Amino acid sequence: MPDQAEPNPQVGDTPAGTLSDGAKACPSAFCHEGALLLGVMTGGGTLAYVRPPTRVDADFVARAKAMGRPESRFRFSAPCIEAGCAQWTGDGCAVVDNVLEEETPVQGSTELPRCGIRSTCRWYAQRGAAACAVCPLVVADIGGIETYQSTSAASSAGAARRD
Repeated sequence: MPDQAEPNPQVGDTPAGTLSDGAKACPSAFCHEGALLLGVMTGGGTLAYVRPPTRVDADFVARAKAMGRPESRFRFSAPCIEAGCAQWTGDGCAVVDNVLEEETPVQGSTELPRCGIRSTCRWYAQRGAAACAVCPLVVADIGGIETYQSTSAASSAGAARRD
């Protein structure tokens, strides 16, 4: 099955840091000029948040893409495109719902990760603190059929392919 095409941000899209009233930010967007760098995936398989999120320019995008799929190493935020996204269920984002079904939250306490987009985050608006507790586990590697996966699901899939 072919890779999914990247959605093109529309002219006039509002950056995630300055969304219009009621608009939501996707916490796992494609790497493109103008997106916010939300975090960097660590060797341990969790997201290290960038504070504050930093807007990426064309040079960053070109360098990141030259080293492979940026979404496997970084997480980006951009305006949620709702029905324009393959992950949209009609009511919300399937990514956070799926990850909540397969993961144990990263945080052992009630303290949420320090995140720069929580006030506009689609996942937080949809699932509250539970979404924040699993957010650091999401890898948005856009290759193949499985567009998004949690880090433990990725480890299990890799182990199964090696057997």
